[in-house]
Amino acid sequence: MKKILPIAVLSALAGVNGAQAVHVNPDGLGQVLLYPYYTTEGGQDTYINLVNTTDQVKAVKVRFRESLNSAEVLDFNLYLSPWDHWSAVITAGTESAAATITSGDTSCTVPSAISNGTTISFRNFEYDTDSQKGLDRTGEGYVEVIEMGVVTDATLAAAATHVGGTPLACAALVAAWSGAGQWVVDAGNGVAPPTGGIYGYGVLIDVAEGTDATYDALALDNFQTSIPIHFAPGDSFPNFTNGGTLADVFDGNTPYLMDADTSLDAVSAVLMHDTLANDFVLEPSIAAGTDWVITFPTKSDYVNVAAPAIAPFTTVWDTLTSTACEAIGIQYWNREEAGVQPDDLDFSPAPPGPSAFALCAEANVLTFNGSNVLKASDRGTGSDLTVIHDNGWATINMTSSTSGVRELTMFSGEVLYGLPTIGFAVQKYVNGDVGGVLSNYAGSVTHKGTRSIVNP
Repeated sequence: MKKILPIAVLSALAGVNGAQAVHVNPDGLGQVLLYPYYTTEGGQDTYINLVNTTDQVKAVKVRFRESLNSAEVLDFNLYLSPWDHWSAVITAGTESAAATITSGDTSCTVPSAISNGTTISFRNFEYDTDSQKGLDRTGEGYVEVIEMGVVTDATLAAAATHVGGTPLACAALVAAWSGAGQWVVDAGNGVAPPTGGIYGYGVLIDVAEGTDATYDALALDNFQTSIPIHFAPGDSFPNFTNGGTLADVFDGNTPYLMDADTSLDAVSAVLMHDTLANDFVLEPSIAAGTDWVITFPTKSDYVNVAAPAIAPFTTVWDTLTSTACEAIGIQYWNREEAGVQPDDLDFSPAPPGPSAFALCAEANVLTFNGSNVLKASDRGTGSDLTVIHDNGWATINMTSSTSGVRELTMFSGEVLYGLPTIGFAVQKYVNGDVGGVLSNYAGSVTHKGTRSIVNP
């Protein structure tokens, strides 16, 4: 249902300070952090790092989502001391097929097991009715971090603050969420609205090959500035429905202050792209390979519905095939501007239906010429694209599908074309053993993109 706003409010929108609207912070600091990919496939480990750059005690929700449909596989509350750094590693499980998380960091978590150094297995409760319901599905996905607020209660803030490198009393935070504890009675008691100032990054480590690829988490700022969004550990909230409806979107040098129907649409708006572009390196002399990570962090809320899917997405989640495929277009060039727009190439595995090119998961890995840098699974996350050049760059067009043009219409009238997307490319060069030294290298490159906005 469309919102009805007073004329005075509508006319004032043009004068609203953009700082009150959710936006991608180009400086990397924010209230929401999106890590496009984690993996344990092929013996890889993923390190997640999170930093509080402020003098405040932050209440943060840390949530891990699997790659096919963004089903939550684990979440917990993290309470960051002023100027705190928290890190953890995601690895393949040794006792089951589930991925696990371990942290040597003492920053307070609720439940406390993670801050106590216990290894915790990911879970499949949210997707155990899908065709692909095994615990191995937790082996790859992405990470969502949402600041819930600033702890202002003097006792609890002191409990979370490090003294001599260790929090004073994490047990007090656990007690606040237990029985008739302070936060069980009122989760907002002693918590102020979020203020931002956190950043993060991930490290994908291939132990056997001796390589790592580091990427920055994308930061959204001013997601929610009016009220605390402090929820219990294990709660599916906060999520992208708990923010404001204003979105500050830049199309090149042109700023747009938009009002969305929902907070979810506001987040999608700041992530919308009609095209993505990046390099691929496949140089045979150094056994080079390239994979692209392409993640749709808001997709599940648009496709986990009865048909039809909610725009801008076009295909609903199918529990029988464990897919929700979105057709895309591809064109690529070598380094001397020789272009190819493939008509007879296809991804593997091919999606159901007539689409020639499609991304069927929430966190997708596109590998070039089977180089399989990230060793993505064959569950539906990974797709293979064959190109005829050893090196070059490619662009993906996301504006249209077999169901028509993809568009997100804002309440304030703007129409954005494409899909809400984040991600990066990973390039790897394999020299093997050179003079007794393992000489392999890897690095990541953030995707570039364009926007297509019609402003009435």
